[in-house]
Amino acid sequence: MLVAGLMTFVLRPREKTPPQLASAATKSLRAWRGVTYAGTTVNGNGAIIGFRLTVARDGTTYGTLSRDSGAYAELAVSPERTLLRGNSQWWFEHEPGSAEALANTWVADPPQGVIGLAELSRMTPTALADALSGKDTDGPSGRPSRWRQSGATSVNGRPAKVLTDGTLRIVVSASPPYQPLSVGLPGSAGSQGAATPEPAPDASDARTAVFRSDPQDGAARSAGHVQSAGHVPAAAGETAPAPALSSAVSEPDKAQVQSTTENVRRVDTSHEQAEPLSQRVAAQTDVAVQLTASFCSTPSCPATVNVTNQGTAPASGTVIVTVAGQTPLNSPVSVPPGGNRTLTATATNTAPPGQTIQVNWSAVFYEVSVMGDDPALVKRLMGRGFKLNEALGDQRANDSKGKPVLQLLDAMTADIGPRTSPEVRKSRLSNVGKTVANLEQQGAFEPFYDLAVNTDNLRVSGESGIAELAAKTARLSVSDRRTLHYASDLARAGNKVVWGNTYKPEGSTDGYKADLQNLTGKQTIQRKAVSGGTDAVVNDFAAAINELSGTGVVPPGFDKVAWIDIDPNASTLLAGSDRQALAKEFKKLKLDKYCNGAGGPAFDAAVFTTYPPGPDGTPQRTNSVFTCNELLSSAVDHHKYIQDEMVWKANNDPVWYSANYKIDGRRKSETTTENGVTLPKLAKDNENHWISKNKLPSAPGVKLSPKTLVDPGSVGDRKRSDLLNKIADHRKTSVDLTNAELKFNRHGTAANGRTRDKALKHYLKELGVTPNNSRISERLGESAARYHVVPEKFPGAQWISLPKTPNGADMFDQLYRLRDGTLLIVEAKAPSSEPGWRQGKGRHKNKMVQQGTREYVETIIEAMKERATKSPRDGKLAHDLEEALDHGKLRHVLVKAKDGGSSYAGATLQECVIY
Repeated sequence: MLVAGLMTFVLRPREKTPPQLASAATKSLRAWRGVTYAGTTVNGNGAIIGFRLTVARDGTTYGTLSRDSGAYAELAVSPERTLLRGNSQWWFEHEPGSAEALANTWVADPPQGVIGLAELSRMTPTALADALSGKDTDGPSGRPSRWRQSGATSVNGRPAKVLTDGTLRIVVSASPPYQPLSVGLPGSAGSQGAATPEPAPDASDARTAVFRSDPQDGAARSAGHVQSAGHVPAAAGETAPAPALSSAVSEPDKAQVQSTTENVRRVDTSHEQAEPLSQRVAAQTDVAVQLTASFCSTPSCPATVNVTNQGTAPASGTVIVTVAGQTPLNSPVSVPPGGNRTLTATATNTAPPGQTIQVNWSAVFYEVSVMGDDPALVKRLMGRGFKLNEALGDQRANDSKGKPVLQLLDAMTADIGPRTSPEVRKSRLSNVGKTVANLEQQGAFEPFYDLAVNTDNLRVSGESGIAELAAKTARLSVSDRRTLHYASDLARAGNKVVWGNTYKPEGSTDGYKADLQNLTGKQTIQRKAVSGGTDAVVNDFAAAINELSGTGVVPPGFDKVAWIDIDPNASTLLAGSDRQALAKEFKKLKLDKYCNGAGGPAFDAAVFTTYPPGPDGTPQRTNSVFTCNELLSSAVDHHKYIQDEMVWKANNDPVWYSANYKIDGRRKSETTTENGVTLPKLAKDNENHWISKNKLPSAPGVKLSPKTLVDPGSVGDRKRSDLLNKIADHRKTSVDLTNAELKFNRHGTAANGRTRDKALKHYLKELGVTPNNSRISERLGESAARYHVVPEKFPGAQWISLPKTPNGADMFDQLYRLRDGTLLIVEAKAPSSEPGWRQGKGRHKNKMVQQGTREYVETIIEAMKERATKSPRDGKLAHDLEEALDHGKLRHVLVKAKDGGSSYAGATLQECVIY
């Protein structure tokens, strides 16, 4: 019997090989009308630059550049010229002495070091396709690429494949049409010299290009440009960062290309008179000031000041003379080129009758356009002995002493006074001058200024530490600069740090020298920047571990942290890897072999900074933290390690913390996850560090009475009302700046940058150099309690001063004694804060306790007892509080300020049930 059957064949298109995918993607790219980039690069100082640019086929480019510090700039490139407009933070890296003068103004044809993009503004579709295909034989590949697939991902929900040829990286959509979604292009070795990479011609315009280096062309382009500070070679033994990029790419629509062209045309037309940087820098006039004074025994003492203009331009300013706390001369003067003026100053003789005293005369030619509008600052520095018309350090270049430079000199010599010995004064002024000059030359002024002026958290070990800073800053590596930026981040978050000098613990003769000591977090950090391959990553990791094992590096009780900072455009594939991929690679690389140290693990945390693509393909800077337990374990509990990592970052990564948590430790979103794990709830431990609230069982939470509204109209006293309104306005100013910075960090558009700058300008006007941190908001709650709620609701309450503790930990906010002898504890909160959790002490040490509970009160009393040996007042107060608690004579209230924007809106009062 024969049975007839029917077979159906389904023909499926053959899946493309990696080379075919790469070829299809580059072919598609050549047809694009332009390219929109959203990515990162590394400038000549090793600083990470974020960029969002749209490049049309003819090379017309418009977009923004940014750094994590809040620095940003707009970039507009036309066929004729390049224009850049940066905020003051942007110029701090390149021209700190002229940052205020340059801020928010357009500069024509800035040097490549200022842009920091190594011709990425010329990245047309054809040029990018050439770089990816290897046709540009002088480019990063230098040969036709041999592509293989290294992974799979998704971009904006679209499945994609990650391709690499061992050097280049490209993410291509997994299904037709095959489009490039993200690229990673390391720079060529030849591009690391003085020459600027020359663009390769696009089909539509011979002047646009990418990744082609020609020394002669590079030299020709740099001719006539001012030599900008902040573009220096790497230190010996460290590879200079290669000009390249890691970026999401997409084709702009017609409207975007048209908008780009119109924006560039608008900027170019409206700023035709924009000058090159060499003409814009507020160079200090070449003026010499000579003061002559002699022994004086008469009631009035004269001095002669000779002002000589050694330059080629007229000099106009003010001659200021100071002596013995007097300002005997403050006179405007103009001196023509080659000319001189002689003036006389007469001061009062302040020597007591029958005695001879030594006084220091000081004179300066003060130019507001250069030194800023703070003559009191200038006089203060003159009084300490600075000769402000002479060069700082050993070099004259870039010696413009703008206001930020003067502020840094001021911060580093604040303790120099009349009783300072001449030897110490001379040494300090010399070393501080060298340090500031070095920072300007090395392009590291910005983070050090932030560290020393905007915070008071840099610790320096006396005059020897000041001398070490001068020596350290004379030659900074990329790793040094990255560590300095991180030190600044830590300091702004309230951490005491030691950078650039030896840490000498109080009462100890021992000294400890490392890349960074975090005194608050009790961590010693050795940090390495890597721009090479995987071997370089492993070698630098081994070097960091070896350094942490040396003598005189890690103080007793400090954790050892090895930090490997991989550039976004490093040649290793690890540069674009997420945590999961890193963990797999580290198993293959057998990094666990570095775990065994003398008497325990060789390190407590290994941090790897990488730039894996985010949901839209844009590289996201990510710090992945590993411990030896994880590297050595074969049965990895990913959930636990990832949660431990997030707790570590809550304590040690201020940028990550501010993006994910509010100031009181509450999550900004309860649904946010990282590596598949939800952000943990946080609480404080007994060292005032964040820990997971779920680490220990919790004692019962706070029980509060119904809220009682205390209306602002009941303040009564006009002075107190004005004070509370001012504090509320300061909080609003702080919140506005924080929100503007967060918005700009998420979406670095020019509009968001201008909003952020406006908020910063208002903040500086209202609060000066006060760090923008949680203390500003906390002060509103504390002031509402002290100046309004307690006087209103507890008449006659007597303020009890409490001893200060590090970071305000282990202490109540406020304490009062009421008329009947009862003690009143006040927890004061800002409008957005809630009672926090922390690890208990004493009999509650194995529990989490919440503010406002009896368990919390007993925990703080126990902490005060522990300090009694060094602080007898703590012991006395602890005894009084314990007695009051035992006899029912202790009350505990929560005062929370209301949010009224720029005006004080009153507060709420609630009784905490502690019996």
